[in-house]
Amino acid sequence: MSEIELPQALNSLQSQKFGRRVYQIQQGDQSYWLKLQLKQSNQAYQDSFLHELGIYQQLNRFEKVDQSFLCNFSIFNPYQKFNLKEEVFDQALWIENVPALFATHPNQLELSDIFSTLVLSLEVLEQLHDLGYIHGDLKLQHFRIKQQQAVLIDYEQCFHIRDVEVMPNTATPRYMAPELFHAVPKSFATDLYALGIIWLEWLTQRRLTAKSYQDWAILHCQQLEVGLPSRFNIFEAVLESMLKKKAGQRCTNIYQIKQQLSQIA
Repeated sequence: MSEIELPQALNSLQSQKFGRRVYQIQQGDQSYWLKLQLKQSNQAYQDSFLHELGIYQQLNRFEKVDQSFLCNFSIFNPYQKFNLKEEVFDQALWIENVPALFATHPNQLELSDIFSTLVLSLEVLEQLHDLGYIHGDLKLQHFRIKQQQAVLIDYEQCFHIRDVEVMPNTATPRYMAPELFHAVPKSFATDLYALGIIWLEWLTQRRLTAKSYQDWAILHCQQLEVGLPSRFNIFEAVLESMLKKKAGQRCTNIYQIKQQLSQIA
């Protein structure tokens, strides 16, 4: 057994309670994430962990030099490298930790750089959608940047569109499209709504808040309004088209969104 000791897990205490373990490990100048799942733990978390491993393997088949949307990763037996004190699955996910795409405060950027950042986030999602996959749980921290290209992480709720009817309808309420609160299946449109919320929070530097699942439903289904600082109001029309409360009125064509952005670049 390797003598490498794991640091303290960084994921929430709630997810640790369900058997998830996420560690940040430094090797030289590069940081990595290690994700493990305990055996004999919460069944939903076990299924989600194994599902993500499968999605990474599926998506890896589509990776090309000019079409990369994954961080460098590997799937391996953690018992071969780490001194583990808990019984985990004999498959672990090892991911290169690259910078967050939306890490820089927008006030520190030129409008052209903000435009470029928004386009990068659209392009990586477009690549995923073109392959028929819905991410299913987009969050601001899931967008990363590697060699001037955006990449995505956290594929636990990602699935191919053909499997939409069998996938759970769960997501993070902060980014959930209104129709998801009414048990409508996820879609490309729900991904675009989540991206709109991400843009809104980044440009305003304010996180949406609600106290309960019902409050989140009321916010997204009835109360959400797009209001940007005056410097960024040129982006309001694009955001409004992405954040329409009715899916049928929402702009779900990424090419059209990119066209709207190009007109204000």
